[in-house]
Amino acid sequence: MYFEKDKQLDTKSIVDEIEKAVYAEMKPLGFKKYGRTLHRFVDGDISQVINFQIGCSPKGIYDVLWVHIGIRVPECQLRSFEPETDLKKYYPEHWCNMRSCLREIEGKKEDYYDLHDSIQKIKSDILRQIKDYVIPVFNVLNSRFAILDNRRSYPHLDTMNRHLILLEEAMIWGRMGNLQKAEEAFNQYYDSKAQEYKGHEGWKSYGYLRAHLDYLEELADKLRIEIKHSTNSGD
Repeated sequence: MYFEKDKQLDTKSIVDEIEKAVYAEMKPLGFKKYGRTLHRFVDGDISQVINFQIGCSPKGIYDVLWVHIGIRVPECQLRSFEPETDLKKYYPEHWCNMRSCLREIEGKKEDYYDLHDSIQKIKSDILRQIKDYVIPVFNVLNSRFAILDNRRSYPHLDTMNRHLILLEEAMIWGRMGNLQKAEEAFNQYYDSKAQEYKGHEGWKSYGYLRAHLDYLEELADKLRIEIKHSTNSGD
């Protein structure tokens, strides 16, 4: 990875060319382009996102490209059972609750592209992965019921938040009006965190998990969910 910018490398033009080629393939599938983000809605308000990020200048990283993949289910991000009232034109990748990036989905050690490499090589690899891995999964995870039924089958496209699956399933069930299923999933998640908290050596000072349990209890109150306390959460 590059920590000094190559002044002779026009990264913007390179990524413009790559993104243009990808968008030409994605536009017929319903994606729209917003800056460096390709976005489409499915099931009315669920976002499917492909995002191009050039380096990370605050960290002094230049001349590389990440291609981020995401799916946003509104209630999972907003932690609310209520429908989103003000739908935006598109949602950025970092608002997605299911997230990953190209190369990572194939288990590659490096999850970025070196922009010094052949543009055609980078373009071909990005299109191959999107066509072979991303779009087929996007086409499966295209509704709330489909996400509930199939999300666990695609861990490589859900690398960042899959530890929250039960909590997010609770949110989806609640958004669909099935409060019994929502409460069951919420309590399963709460129990798993309470057990982790109690089982941690020196748990009384393990602040992160205690704070997370406090957050879950506040969230349950907001959502009008009863925590069954099948596991003693500490104290």
